[in-house]
Amino acid sequence: MTPRFADIALPVPPDRLFTYEIPPELRPLAQRGVRVLVPFGARTLTGFIVGFRESPTVEHVKMIRDILDDAPVFLPELISLTEWVARYYMASWGEVLKAAVPQGMAMESRRTVRLARPPDNEALRSVTSVGRKIIKALSSGKEMSLRTLAQQTANRHIHAAIHKLSRQGIVEIVERPLTLKAKPKIEQYVELDEQNAEVADGLLNTLPPRQRLMRRALDEIRSRLGRGEREIRARDFLASVNAPASILGKLEALSALRLALREVAREFENAYSYALQTFTLNSHQQSAVDAIAGSLDEGSFTSFLLFGVTGSGKTQVYIEAVRHAVGRGKGAIILVPEISLTTQIVARFRAEFGNEVGVFHSRMSVGERYDTWRLAHTGRYRIVIGPRSAVFAPLPNLGAIIVDEEQEAAYKSFDSSPRYHARDVALMRGKLASAVVVLGSATPSLETYHNAVIGRHRLLELPERVDRAQLPTVEIIDMRKEWRTGAPLSKGRKAEGEQFLSARLRGEIESRIARGEGVILLQNRRGFSHFVECMDCGYVELCENCRVSLTYHAPQKHLRCHYCGFVKPVASVCPQCGGVQLRFRGAGTQRIEEELAASFPSARTLRMDLDTTSRKGSHAKMLKQFADGTIDILLGTQMVAKGLDFSRVTLVGVVSADTQMLLPDFRAAERTFQLLTQVAGRAGRSTLAGRVLVQTHRPDHPCLNFVVGHDYRKFFEMEINERRDAFYPPFSRLALIELKGESEERVIERAESVAGALSKASRSVQVLGPAPAAIARVRNQYRYHILLKTSRAGDPNGSELHSAIQAALTAYHGSHPGPPGDVRISVDVDPQGMM
Repeated sequence: MTPRFADIALPVPPDRLFTYEIPPELRPLAQRGVRVLVPFGARTLTGFIVGFRESPTVEHVKMIRDILDDAPVFLPELISLTEWVARYYMASWGEVLKAAVPQGMAMESRRTVRLARPPDNEALRSVTSVGRKIIKALSSGKEMSLRTLAQQTANRHIHAAIHKLSRQGIVEIVERPLTLKAKPKIEQYVELDEQNAEVADGLLNTLPPRQRLMRRALDEIRSRLGRGEREIRARDFLASVNAPASILGKLEALSALRLALREVAREFENAYSYALQTFTLNSHQQSAVDAIAGSLDEGSFTSFLLFGVTGSGKTQVYIEAVRHAVGRGKGAIILVPEISLTTQIVARFRAEFGNEVGVFHSRMSVGERYDTWRLAHTGRYRIVIGPRSAVFAPLPNLGAIIVDEEQEAAYKSFDSSPRYHARDVALMRGKLASAVVVLGSATPSLETYHNAVIGRHRLLELPERVDRAQLPTVEIIDMRKEWRTGAPLSKGRKAEGEQFLSARLRGEIESRIARGEGVILLQNRRGFSHFVECMDCGYVELCENCRVSLTYHAPQKHLRCHYCGFVKPVASVCPQCGGVQLRFRGAGTQRIEEELAASFPSARTLRMDLDTTSRKGSHAKMLKQFADGTIDILLGTQMVAKGLDFSRVTLVGVVSADTQMLLPDFRAAERTFQLLTQVAGRAGRSTLAGRVLVQTHRPDHPCLNFVVGHDYRKFFEMEINERRDAFYPPFSRLALIELKGESEERVIERAESVAGALSKASRSVQVLGPAPAAIARVRNQYRYHILLKTSRAGDPNGSELHSAIQAALTAYHGSHPGPPGDVRISVDVDPQGMM
């Protein structure tokens, strides 16, 4: 018998469960892992049953309004996994559960805001700048959602300001009920059999010729049956006879066909295709496959690091490992760090496994994601490929998880809770499911390689490229000398204009174009130029919300902030001194595209960055064009640096290697080495020799020597010693606490309060800060960081670090009760960025 009360995990910040009473009529449906609809304050939220109890711990308990599922949406293994994620990353269990299902599976009320009364001058004096923007946005009289208001005010954290305006009676908050967005798709089908053919024949003999539309439909029925077609989508049938939908009812009434409603799957169409090839594994690949297959046969958790140079055939090892898992009746998840990397790997896997492969990522529609999730849950899909959130794919009987390019920071969620790392979640899921986890990379993170060295992962190596292809030659170009020697300008460039492609790189590009070979150029910054500077007074246009320089985008002729989205037109005169000598400084992908057009007017160049790949399917279309040879030069940000496999590419150029290495982050050298090595690996992947030219103003930077020598191990030895000396991972655990708000004074005061509580909570936890973040102001919010360090040897599971943070936050909230107010606090465990 089901208990009367259920513990519900809700997607709200407090890290606690909420107890609700189960109405008698709903108790037969109450199971662990189902979604429920519950009242929460003035709102209605979707939560998840995670436990039961006989009696509540509080006096007044609300009733569950509805249970949305006949069966659990979460496997027991995933309930345990999400609980661990919530505990380790210090998030609400409900937030994790919500992140683990496709968007649209939660039924919630939506909050909208409207202006209750225009404020008078006296009331306006107590309104913050964000509040004034909210009032201005609502002054048209329209009711707006919180999301729309956040966009209009260029500030995502507007809740405190809205509640303050509500208390003042200036705005009114309205709750609007919503329905589920994610639902099965139902389509009408036409069903045919031999009896329908006889009816059609009879009607054709009796219908007068003037009933052309009906006769055409009856002919189509006979023709379809003659080809052996027994069922057709109704809309396809109507299109084939060019008839309105009303004719279907008439035909059904005459018994010429039957109509039926069917549930159909919305499958993601991958525009990129791959011709299936027969591969013979080399000895290194075969050894790796044998080791992974052996662990799959044992049915116990094992983690591997597949460490192979670029072009060494890691993907084929993944395919053979997955083939072995599927052959044993098990499922497999393949994780990639970015959506852009799904294109080629999905094509490879679908060529091998056909319709057993599902895709899951945020560029898909709500319906497509829901159907992939549902078909994985039922076992129709045995393989799921996608970025970070695919780690929660509900595959029953999971056998293997592949984490490709495991070193990528994109596997870490950093801008909203839960701030989980998909690689580490994959390892935990492997443990819970007794599955094999393969971490693959040519440039593994220092933490992962260190774990392999000390035996936490089994190390599998692929030291050479497949088909005896050679690693490309890497050459460093000193751009300081380039400027001093005054290299000749590109064709079509004005004498006063800056130039970003060296004479050496231009010459190599020209020779590749002449031979019909492919060129990839990396410039890891989008836009036209980094900033606009007045040459008279040095003034630089800054974002009014973030105080960072605005990036110029040439096609739209505007300045844009890449942090908050703020946009403004380019001024013709300096707003500070009135000067007209304005210059575009630095170069983004748009600027390099312009220089390529001037230098190589007959070349076909394609720019691939966030601005050009925002449309669904655009990325796959671009890659197909480049693979087909209709594009000569592929220019892009880091999305061109990883995972791409084109045999025609013989030249890779890095426009500026300095972008990454100058960041104020202890991982800057590691990320620079990884990015340069990865993009270098796009060249010479077949019989044609490859060359890589790396432009830099810092040719003596230590990591560049290791890039030239393709020597990961020596780079690791150098960097690991520096990490040991500075007490950074893998020798320490980190947590980054961020406080942000509109009042810098109040943020500092609260940050010092938290830091003081942390120092008292544990002697073994180092507390650094508070200090302004590297980007100190974003979206009108001042940001202060507190960095925590603890020894991995002394705190192997992170329990001491977590306890200290929890104790400090409890003390902080005890001294600052009530809602978050104007200072928000977040915790990032194992942060991948310090910005």
